[in-house]
Amino acid sequence: MATPPDYRFPHPFGEVCCENEIDVLQEHYPDFYYDLSRFNQEALDPEVYLIIGRRGCGKTSLTKFFGFQGYIRGAHNIDIDEPAIYDGIINRVAHKNYISPDLIVNDVRKIWEYLIWSLIFYEFRTYDPCFERAGFFTGKQSRFSVFVHELIKQVLAKYVDESGSVADSLTDMLADPLFSRAKERALAITRTEPVIIAIDTFERYDRNNDAMMAVTAALIQAASKFNVAYAHRGIHIKAFVSAEIFPYIQEGNIPNTTKFIRDPLYMLWKPKDLIRLIAWRFYKYLGTEHALPFKDVNWDDFDEVRAKLWTPYFGDTIKNLRGEPEQSLPYILRHTQMRPRQLVILCNRIAKVASKENVFPKFYKLNIAQIVAESEATLADEVLNSYSLIYPGVGEIVTALTSAPAIFKGNYIDQVAKRTSRNWPDGSYTALAFRRLVTELGIVGRAREMNEKEKIVEADFEYAMNDRLVLTETDTCVIHPMFYTKLQTQRDPFHIVYPFPDHQDYQHIHKKV
Repeated sequence: MATPPDYRFPHPFGEVCCENEIDVLQEHYPDFYYDLSRFNQEALDPEVYLIIGRRGCGKTSLTKFFGFQGYIRGAHNIDIDEPAIYDGIINRVAHKNYISPDLIVNDVRKIWEYLIWSLIFYEFRTYDPCFERAGFFTGKQSRFSVFVHELIKQVLAKYVDESGSVADSLTDMLADPLFSRAKERALAITRTEPVIIAIDTFERYDRNNDAMMAVTAALIQAASKFNVAYAHRGIHIKAFVSAEIFPYIQEGNIPNTTKFIRDPLYMLWKPKDLIRLIAWRFYKYLGTEHALPFKDVNWDDFDEVRAKLWTPYFGDTIKNLRGEPEQSLPYILRHTQMRPRQLVILCNRIAKVASKENVFPKFYKLNIAQIVAESEATLADEVLNSYSLIYPGVGEIVTALTSAPAIFKGNYIDQVAKRTSRNWPDGSYTALAFRRLVTELGIVGRAREMNEKEKIVEADFEYAMNDRLVLTETDTCVIHPMFYTKLQTQRDPFHIVYPFPDHQDYQHIHKKV
């Protein structure tokens, strides 16, 4: 069925978030969804239960994709994005003083286990009366969100007292014959009708909120146990966790990392995937607004995608702010941290100016470098906001790097760190903490290769890695180009910084001008 003309992207490169796109496209959202991302298939691997990604990488879009995916046939989808679940548990267990942090994680894991099974019972409630007998059902039809709110309220009221203690009766309930019978009945159904349960978590974390950290660690532990026991029987738990906080949970809140954290899927976008995503959205927009000079696109052929949907509009090269030519694609990409939202924002800003100048869609006629520079602060501010609870006062703290050179030795970080001491919460300032902050946020990276002839510096940044990036005093460090405007970075002598990992995809996208 053709998509009605009223349902299309309002902006040429799509909306900044999945929620906005669903509001605009409604039931036609699947028609516009970019289904060629490698994450779509990788996330549905039965072995994958833990998905890690930074803000703007597409976590929420992936949870929605599970509702219309075609890889696991006949699958039911349960999408949990209900703050009430987390708020209720956190508010209740925060009152309990545990001897060991492992104990609170273990207690909350039981709550998650009960909640997950109850959600499955609710999904299959019309299949067998045993599900209603085993769960907290009101007996009347209600919206899913209403059921979830009622479920968490009743679970906490019955099994968690005012002091935050989780009652032993919850363990007994999980082993109750009625509950066990319902579980077996559900597993009989999921052999032919699998169920995918996507559980999204917070966008912002307070790493000093022990209850918040414990609830997320307990979710990871529960998802791990479900994956081991039931993935091969048709129950697929997908826990989405913010990459901004995941290292802290992994290092301090998971009782046994090798046992409960197994091969997580990191949503680290590669340039070909990002450009295909942008091109797909632009293609969908142009198809309703402008005549296309070609009939179709081989989306598996990156060179064809670039030739048909990038170069004719952005040009092969653009002039940077110094008037020197650079390849247009790596120029724009290097002013992002390789996340879809950031690239969507930049490309839509370019398109908006093109419309005002009456040159749309010939973006190459614009001063693209200037538009990118004017958008950098917006992107930098969103990164700062995503860490504002992890590092209170982060906006003021990073100003210590104002007017810093674009390239410097690692000991410079320690020199400027002292300026920030009054901006940190009492007793939390150290030079090491400042170094960790600027590395985590992707403000400072480590130069990997310097080509003085071409004035190109290739650098590694933590946001593109699965682990910590450790900077030493002797490392050659660089400021990320996305923060140049925010930090008024000094760029003399001039170098082009490519904040890309050492990967063949990146070598493919930039060539000598």
